[in-house]
Amino acid sequence: MLTDTLGHVLASRVLPANAADGPAAIAFWDEVAAAHDLLGQVQRVFVDSSFNGVFREHLAQRYGIRVEKPAHVLVEKTNFCIHAWRWIVERTFAWLSANRRLSKEYDRSLHHANAWICLANIRRVLKFC
Repeated sequence: MLTDTLGHVLASRVLPANAADGPAAIAFWDEVAAAHDLLGQVQRVFVDSSFNGVFREHLAQRYGIRVEKPAHVLVEKTNFCIHAWRWIVERTFAWLSANRRLSKEYDRSLHHANAWICLANIRRVLKFC
C-alpha cells in the first residue's frame, strides 16, 4: 500500500503471500509512478526493513528518491516499538479494517480484494467530508 503522510491511500496492490517484497514493490512503483503525477514530486519514502534492499537501490538509481527505514522510537513497549513514520501505513490498515469486507480475506480474486480496498478508502474519505 502506498500512502501519503496523512494516511490517504494513493495506490494499493494485493499480492499472493509467496510474492517477494522487494521485486514486487519495484514493479508496483514503476507501474504506479508512470500513471500518478504526484509521485514525480516524491523526494523521500519511508519503508520497513523488508523493502530496504533492492527496492531502495532501484528508487535511488532510477528516480533519485531517498528511501529510509524509520529508526526514531516514539514509544517503547515490552515487545514492540512505535516508530515515528512507520505507524502511518499501519493506521491506514486499521482504518480500512473497520470495513467488514476487509476484516477477513473473503475474496478469491486479487483484483476483487484490491477493489474493496479502493472502495473502503473512498468511504473513509467521504465520511470526513
